[in-house]
Amino acid sequence: MKILHQINFWALVTNGVLFIVPTLGMLAMIPLGILQLILAVAVLFCYYPNADRKRRVLVLRYWLFVAIDFAGIGAAYYYDRFSNDLYSVPFLFVFPACIAIYFVYTTYSITKYFNHGNAAPQP
Repeated sequence: MKILHQINFWALVTNGVLFIVPTLGMLAMIPLGILQLILAVAVLFCYYPNADRKRRVLVLRYWLFVAIDFAGIGAAYYYDRFSNDLYSVPFLFVFPACIAIYFVYTTYSITKYFNHGNAAPQP
């Protein structure tokens, strides 16, 4: 889990550094989002079953935020065709950046939980 968190953390930091030139930062959000979705699937299948309730809620909340963002992108595209930046900027850039930061916190919390000997109880 520590490796997953390190990959996630450094991908976010790299993306943040690339925002010095906003166009590069926005383009770097695409692979960051894909990477985080892959890592989230790995967390869901590998670590979710052994996590405690608090960590499970963090993972489920992440997936809820992702679903809301995808629904917002779909609704904004369907109703407005992104003709107004008021709808497109939050769903394409602001919310995904917040979700990325939240997922780094989630992987940190799960890593801390598993690395400090808090393994799941054995039946």
